[in-house]
Amino acid sequence: MQIPIYPIKLIYREKSAILIAMRLNRQQIERMAFKLVKGLLSEDMILTDDKEKMLTEIEMVITKELEKEDLLDDKVKDILKDKLSEIRNTNIDYYEMFKMVKSKLAEQEEIIL
Repeated sequence: MQIPIYPIKLIYREKSAILIAMRLNRQQIERMAFKLVKGLLSEDMILTDDKEKMLTEIEMVITKELEKEDLLDDKVKDILKDKLSEIRNTNIDYYEMFKMVKSKLAEQEEIIL
């Protein structure tokens, strides 16, 4: 993921982000965004007049990316649900199959994991 140089202009289709069923909670996302902005500012890699706005926008980007991965996980589960008996009959490890299918779908949908 590339971090744009301020001014950041991000466009979102939805007005709010849903944090349900993600591996990171809101506090963890906020902490991650804070550390990212703090590090980039201290290294003079970005400039900003509004640190709070930048933090909010980076939190939104992180949230959107996690939502994409959650949707991808749901697609993989649906695909594997239809093939569950086949997977059991061939003694293939479900988790390994999950990772393979997820990786392939992520590549097709251009989602960075």
